[in-house]
Amino acid sequence: MRGKLRRRGAMVAALSAGGMVLATGSASAAALIPLSTTSWAGVYSGHSVGSGKVGVPDLAPGDAIIADCYARGENLGRGNIWYHTLSERYSGSGLELFVTGWTYGANVDGNSAFVTGSIALC
Repeated sequence: MRGKLRRRGAMVAALSAGGMVLATGSASAAALIPLSTTSWAGVYSGHSVGSGKVGVPDLAPGDAIIADCYARGENLGRGNIWYHTLSERYSGSGLELFVTGWTYGANVDGNSAFVTGSIALC
């Protein structure tokens, strides 16, 4: 009987620990990232210009994106970091669009969200 209790206790502990890993491992925080450069930023289907734009207006300095992670993609001359964009906020019109795509990090904030660890690897 005593051996069964120990095995059961070990199994419950292992399952509990595994559950905690699953619960915390899949969480991903989104970040509001203002366009702090003088560049405009397009929103693309993939992390390359060749993937094509998703159909929303380009973002101007002062606009912002909501991004949940970054990936490495095409290097457009200032690094290869692309932000996975969940929505686009246009400061001039107050419009917010919820079109998922990718924005080139250097054109958004000079890759600052990547460098500071504000967003995680996808």
